[in-house]
Amino acid sequence: MPMDRRQFLRVAATGAVVHLTSTACRSHADAASDAAALAQPELLALVGPEQVREIGRRYRRAVPAEHDAEALRAAILAASRASRLGEAPRVPVAELVRSDFAEGRTVVVHGWVLSVTEARQCALFSLLHA
Repeated sequence: MPMDRRQFLRVAATGAVVHLTSTACRSHADAASDAAALAQPELLALVGPEQVREIGRRYRRAVPAEHDAEALRAAILAASRASRLGEAPRVPVAELVRSDFAEGRTVVVHGWVLSVTEARQCALFSLLHA
């Protein structure tokens, strides 16, 4: 059965929408998976989830530009020098924390001196585990 131009355009447009939707859903799932992995500060084992949530909430109030999960995830990944957004960090998070301290990238949050990476992890934890 031959297809006229209008039918062809409709089928092509439907295919494009399906492709874009599935790609966006996969990217969203990958981002959620990255965020969950990045939201595990070593501090969690030392002080527990409630204290980490409080540190995270205070950091987010102090740094409004990093108030949502995507901004925090992107900031941590950028610090790890990932070649493109959505890629898992090339540098392990624990190494980023050590590097932050060595280079003086620290913040004081709720009486704690933290590396910027740790503070971002706490903030991400506070959003994902409210």
